[in-house]
Amino acid sequence: MSVSRAISGDRQTSHIITSISSASSADLGTLTTCNCELAVLPVLQFLQQQKEYFSPEGYSITANHHHGGGYNVCCEGEIWVQTQRFTVSSFLKRKTVLKSHEEYRDYRENLLSKPLVLFTSVIKNNTESPVEKTFAVVVNTRHPKIRRQIEQGMDQAISSATGENYSLKFELQNVVKTFFFQGGYSTDGEGLDFSYEFKTDSLFDVFYMLGCNKRKAEINGKILNLSCNVEEKKNKVKMFLDKMSEPFIRIGSSADRRFSNISVGSKEEDDVFS
Repeated sequence: MSVSRAISGDRQTSHIITSISSASSADLGTLTTCNCELAVLPVLQFLQQQKEYFSPEGYSITANHHHGGGYNVCCEGEIWVQTQRFTVSSFLKRKTVLKSHEEYRDYRENLLSKPLVLFTSVIKNNTESPVEKTFAVVVNTRHPKIRRQIEQGMDQAISSATGENYSLKFELQNVVKTFFFQGGYSTDGEGLDFSYEFKTDSLFDVFYMLGCNKRKAEINGKILNLSCNVEEKKNKVKMFLDKMSEPFIRIGSSADRRFSNISVGSKEEDDVFS
């Protein structure tokens, strides 16, 4: 199946996607998008509900950034949708090399300008024939807690660098693995990290060669499960994602980013494992 057919086939979602019950769905009606730290949902559902930011053609996807909105899609140039591999254009490399302070500033500004989305595969535990499902993991870099973790990680990496070159890896494996394990699923954590390497023209940096300037920073936060196959709830989740992916507006401006106070369904009706 081509990605364009998969994305346009909204009605297919309930027959194709299986996901853990949305234990946190009741929170969506009272939270602002700025209160969402991390979110997970099946990749096909994500592409269907945010199709204005993803242009499919055959077996390729282009991530669009309309007027500063959308997502930073962090991957290695491909993602899996169901059992088919698709190439991705206009993505943020999971491993980026920066060669100047200007490139560093641009990278940092872009990283914090819009939500970041990564992809990982999960399987249901204790099943005879487990089938891998790809999930999108949305990192709301505009949330104060998430933004602070990223900024502090980058600031500390700079201040503690002994030589001229250094690298920093952000990891989400622990928080995401714990979340899926509680729902009876497991993931190897592949795709749940991203990094950058600041590399100058220095030909010999003994500290970096010895691994002294290779840093790691863990990203932690509350995960909202946006998985669903109920039509009414899908519309409300889409509204929530639409708000999150709007062009950046600083907190304190006149714009109201609050999600409407409406119920998004019970835990029982959202359980699509059964």
